[in-house]
Amino acid sequence: MSTLLSNSIQPCSVVDIGSNSIRLVIFDTAAGYPHPVYNERIFCALGEGVGRCGHLRDNAIDDALTAVVRFARIVHEVDAGPLHVFATSAVRDAANGSILTEAVHSRTGSEVDVISGKDEARLSADAARYGLDLEDGIVADLGGGSLELALIKKGEISQADSLPLGTVRLTARMDGEMPRMQGEIIHYFDTVSWLEKSNAPFLVPLGGAFRNFAQLNIAENRHPLNIIHGYTASPSVIRNSIDVLAGMSTRSLSTISGIAARRRNSLPLTSVILGELMQRSAPSAIAFAAIGVREGYVFSRMSSKTIADDPLTAGARAISLRDSRYGDTSDVFMDWIAPLLPRKKKARTRLQRTVCALADMAWREHPDYRATYAFERSIQYPFLGISHTERAFIALSLYLRYGGKPQDEIVTAYNSLLSKRAIRRAEVLGLALRLAYRISGGSPTLLMQSSLVINDGRLSVMLPPNGAAPRNSRIISTIKRLCAARNLKPGTVRAVRNPGD
Repeated sequence: MSTLLSNSIQPCSVVDIGSNSIRLVIFDTAAGYPHPVYNERIFCALGEGVGRCGHLRDNAIDDALTAVVRFARIVHEVDAGPLHVFATSAVRDAANGSILTEAVHSRTGSEVDVISGKDEARLSADAARYGLDLEDGIVADLGGGSLELALIKKGEISQADSLPLGTVRLTARMDGEMPRMQGEIIHYFDTVSWLEKSNAPFLVPLGGAFRNFAQLNIAENRHPLNIIHGYTASPSVIRNSIDVLAGMSTRSLSTISGIAARRRNSLPLTSVILGELMQRSAPSAIAFAAIGVREGYVFSRMSSKTIADDPLTAGARAISLRDSRYGDTSDVFMDWIAPLLPRKKKARTRLQRTVCALADMAWREHPDYRATYAFERSIQYPFLGISHTERAFIALSLYLRYGGKPQDEIVTAYNSLLSKRAIRRAEVLGLALRLAYRISGGSPTLLMQSSLVINDGRLSVMLPPNGAAPRNSRIISTIKRLCAARNLKPGTVRAVRNPGD
């Protein structure tokens, strides 16, 4: 056995036997939420046979079993247990689904948890609720075999349904004829009585088919951040893409790059399903998520006591504990910058704490590249509980903390995600942290011996005593920039007197 995972990781491995593919994800749950550390999928199209004849095809069963055996071996070799194997629509609806589940148990020793459609909807909704900090909305998880729908009201799942409208299954059952598939979509949506009465502000599409749609929508609208999770758009923006994709021919679809052929061919059907969902639910916005039933399944296996209250700050803290020189010192830095950025609003304070936790993440890099590294890593890191606007704010703050300039091209490309006031707050936060690190070298004990004082519109800086204070020439330019960003005037800069002096 060759263990690939560090001792700090708490693994939970999941094999998802879906209608389109079999996927292994090894999650790390040490931070209090499922963070993927290994992800592999193998296409088996189990749902095709179920759509055509109600049975899993023999060759699909063989392919699926081979995939699960390989994945179980990987989990064993890297000591990433426990391994959980679950199956969704194709296996639960196939007349011969037990052939596969029994074979998996025989070859790997793992029982296959065949989850019901309503449970699948609830698990997906749980993941979306947590991963997007969603209080009210409709979660729609489109897979190869089924479409799961769930309604979240005031943070609680109030409705859950499963419809046999997966892209693989529906295409096989209707021989790919769009008018017939549209008829099926309308028929099954008519059975979900709560959909049109929900008054939900958000529609949250999940699953690979919807992720591919989001990927194209991001590119088409030249959205600056090519990340699906947290991408939010207006109904009109999404409708424009639906109108284009729904009528595309197979030949036109073949010209789309960056998406696997089998995924490309399902884009028209995916668009029709999304359009019908929007028509019936009338959301104010569509928010895409890159998580779903697998994360929900892991949450269901975690103790409520071990689940972090906020995945964003928990994820940032995990990075600080692993990558910072002094561990998580965010409390000390939050206290130090408080005169400049009071903790009046919960959402702003949350972002400030996240930036403080990440403020020492680039110390191993060459000084010339630290700002770029911190910006790119923070804006692309797979955080949960974060919007694109919040990503841009965090990344800009860290870029300035490491000496970057707000007019640099790398950051101005994302300015459309932030208001002018948010950009100014990021400047204040980034420059305040830069000053803090220049004074203390990152040492929390040194920083606690210094302070900021604002009086009569002037910012004074009290430096550590006993010869620990840096030369004024090293910090004066940062102080001037900080004062300009905060609309203050520079005050005195002096060392704190030692009580014994």
